[in-house]
Parts: sequence; structure tokens; C-alpha cells
Amino acid sequence: MRYAHPESNDGHWEYLIPHRQARTETVARAEATARHNVNVARLARPQWARGMEVQEVTFRPGVLLRERALTWIALQRHGAITERGWPLPAERGAIRQDDWWRSMVAEEREELRGRVQGFGVTVADAVGWPASRSAKWAVEPYTDRFGRVWWDKVRAELHKSGMSWLWQTPYGVVWVDRG
Repeated sequence: MRYAHPESNDGHWEYLIPHRQARTETVARAEATARHNVNVARLARPQWARGMEVQEVTFRPGVLLRERALTWIALQRHGAITERGWPLPAERGAIRQDDWWRSMVAEEREELRGRVQGFGVTVADAVGWPASRSAKWAVEPYTDRFGRVWWDKVRAELHKSGMSWLWQTPYGVVWVDRG
């Protein structure tokens, strides 16, 4: 997770959170925020770092595979995977995973495959910036006067608009058009 100050270009702070410690983005954000607050309290000028905001959240997958990422999304949408990851055995009983269910998951994956707009390790990779300046998503409104793109705001805007999703999976970031 990368923190930067929106009003200055004095540097940034990065926090690496092991995936065993924080299996979801929400937990990773909370852990990074806690570490940042501890570090800010130790500074001689803490007011400088208090104004820092999240610039980017990046999950570095051990395996970067688009097909596995799409399968992960399909499984999550059909209840096999929760926001915390794989459910405990006692929690799995509520979902019937018969042939019909498997066919529904396979159909979902095929549908997602046709709607993928981008894929990569980071949000920047998924939206095709900077390799494709004619990418469907313009990042200029989220670029500050120092030329930094605030990817966390890009992600929030994509979710807010409801036109597409950015899914963070253990296998990479997938940008899916909701059609």
C-alpha cells in the first residue's frame, strides 16, 4: 500500500503486508493504516504525514493468471468463496455444489471472459495505462499537479459509476465491463 501527500511531492511511504497476515484488501488497508499511524506518531513533524492519503493498493500475486482470476470471481459470485477467502467446512454445507451448480459457475466464467476489459498486477495494468493512451478509462482527472496518478481514486470511481468492476483476486486485478 502506498501513501502520498496530495499537496506535496516530498516522497511517499509504502507498507508491505504479508498475505498470511491480511488475506483481504479491507484487512490489508486496516493494517497499513495502523502502521502508518504508528509511524506518524514518531515523527518530529507529524502534521506533515497526517495529510497523506492512499495513492495505490497493490496485491502482488504469486501466480498471475487471467483464467484463474476469472474462475475465482465466478466462484465468489456463486457463494463458494467469501470475502474472507475459502469458507470453513461448517460454512460450506449451505451451498449445493452439484453438477447444475458447476455448470452455472462455468457459464459465469465464460460470460466474464467475454466482458474482460483489462487484466494485470495493478489497477494501472488493468486499465491499460500508460501503454495505451487511448484506453477506455481517462486518468487525467485523477492525476495531481506532480504527475502522480491516484489509483485508489480511479478504483473508487469505477466502482461508484457501476459501469464496470475492478476485482482484486489472488491471481491479479481484473477489469470487467458490466454491460
